[in-house]
Amino acid sequence: MKVKKSSRSSLIRFVAFLKPHFGYVAAAAAMGVGKFTLPLIFPLAFRYIVDVLLSSHPHLDGVNSIIDRWSAGLASILGMDASPHSKLAALSIALLATYAVQALASYYRNYWAGIAGNRLILGLQCRLFSHLQRLPHSFFDRNPAGAIVSRVLNDVTQANELVNSALVDVWMDVISLSLVVLALFAMDWRLALVSMGIAPLWVSFMRYFSPRIKAVSHRMQESVEEINGEVHERVMGAATIKSFGREEDEARQFARRTEQLYARSIDKVRLAAVQEMLIQVLTRSAPMVVVWVGASMIMRGTMTLGTLLAFFTYLGFLYLPLERLAQLSVVLSASLAAIERIFAFLDLKPEIADHPLARPFAVRRGAIDFEQVKFAYHPRDGEAAREVLRGVDLHIPGGMRVALVGRSGAGKTTLANLIPRFYDATGGRVLIDGKDVKHMTLKSLRANVSIVTQEPLLFSSSIASNLLYARPEATSEMLWQALEFANLDRFVKQLPHGIDTVIGERGVKVSCGQRQRMALARAFLKDSKIVILDEATSAVDSEAENLIQEAIDRLMEGRTVITIAHRLRSATAADLIVVLEGGAIAEIGPHSDLMRRGGVYARLLREQARGLMIDWRPAGNLRREA
Repeated sequence: MKVKKSSRSSLIRFVAFLKPHFGYVAAAAAMGVGKFTLPLIFPLAFRYIVDVLLSSHPHLDGVNSIIDRWSAGLASILGMDASPHSKLAALSIALLATYAVQALASYYRNYWAGIAGNRLILGLQCRLFSHLQRLPHSFFDRNPAGAIVSRVLNDVTQANELVNSALVDVWMDVISLSLVVLALFAMDWRLALVSMGIAPLWVSFMRYFSPRIKAVSHRMQESVEEINGEVHERVMGAATIKSFGREEDEARQFARRTEQLYARSIDKVRLAAVQEMLIQVLTRSAPMVVVWVGASMIMRGTMTLGTLLAFFTYLGFLYLPLERLAQLSVVLSASLAAIERIFAFLDLKPEIADHPLARPFAVRRGAIDFEQVKFAYHPRDGEAAREVLRGVDLHIPGGMRVALVGRSGAGKTTLANLIPRFYDATGGRVLIDGKDVKHMTLKSLRANVSIVTQEPLLFSSSIASNLLYARPEATSEMLWQALEFANLDRFVKQLPHGIDTVIGERGVKVSCGQRQRMALARAFLKDSKIVILDEATSAVDSEAENLIQEAIDRLMEGRTVITIAHRLRSATAADLIVVLEGGAIAEIGPHSDLMRRGGVYARLLREQARGLMIDWRPAGNLRREA
């Protein structure tokens, strides 16, 4: 099979992952060779029985002479005489023992290959997942979650076929073929050349079909990735689908996607079937040609019947590995496609990484400075870069409560995401306590920043495990104190298993307000100097909002707090309100000053108040404006 340079490079890198398990691969290959070479003794033994033990004119030449001496010696060890009957009995016992050894070799071949393959899967999946953790937010923005999962799990499983089938079976078949070819040439070189006449056609078929099967396998794996991404989205959005009554539409769309995968799968099946058909035409018709030529040689007295029978028996050992290698080329093509996708993933460079001179840094005051900060998201294919922040200058003293305000797309969340370096500014600097965040290690930077999002993620584990995610070394007393600060201790105490109660994926077994307070408890436990709140009260009822707001007020004490205010009501109590418009600061100041100015902030507040039927100003002012 012709392997392209990129495929060869990926294959070499893949084999490097096997290095720690190479002992198992080599042992499995050795057992495989034993499994398929031990039966090669039988045709020679059969030839000896026909030409020596059953013949009135024994032909004791070459291999027959060696087998005769061994049979006589074994018969003597077993306490038998040197008669043909005794030699036949001794030879039969030896062959039965050989088949027992072959069965044992088969067991260890499968067992050791399984160990190597599964250890490889474990190592590769851990490597992929570890690499995944280092990739930036922009990667997750661009790729569906299901597609990422497919790359980490499905592609590695497909690649494992290369270990189990190719890297073990190829050695097994190649060595077996070599031994068979030597045996054939030792018996009769002319008939051996006839039997090898199909080799050029076999190579041509392999070179034609293998790259095409690999290309189809690539497209199949891309379809699987797309389907996984869509299924993940639909599972997460089940409530939305049901609320719009779109179940049947989604089922039809899924059927169209899977039909595309089916079509690509059939393309692969068709190519593999045509290849197998042509290979079998060669391997099944060639023995007839060999028998034809061999029978003619017997008629001319240039070959014995025993030699032809042994030769014919060996043809199975010659052509079966050729068929199996053709089948392995299908596996190899699919595995190479998966391996290329795996290493394309591993070759993605983390955009956010520690600078070589970065050092751990302990935040003390929590002062934040943005100096001429610019930011543009990486463009998608064919799109122009979209600038989100344009020269933002902002100083936030330590311990201040700041609200970021603006219309959707103004850059509020992006500006906050620059603080923990979820993204890096494309221009300017972000400083904490006077130090550029790029000069801090990511671990120390993010240890000093707590984030509470609108929809916090809770893992499918106990409440205690979810809290310990923020601080693994926390004691039980610290956990309960964090729950108390977050107004969640009463709720947890009422649960059947208390703090050890398991909550479901994304916290679906608890209410939205309880989930928010769980996230706040994490923030209390982390005890960072800087806290970023992404409108933590925007999706709860008034009672839950009051409980959350009490917890937030406690959390704010002695910390620098950045609130991304989607509802301006949450911004009114801030020490400083920063109004963003078009990626730049339009206004800055406390609530009362901004209202007196009557600028962008006042206009936004009036728009929200009008929508909620809330009068934020004296009625007279509204009448005069009207």
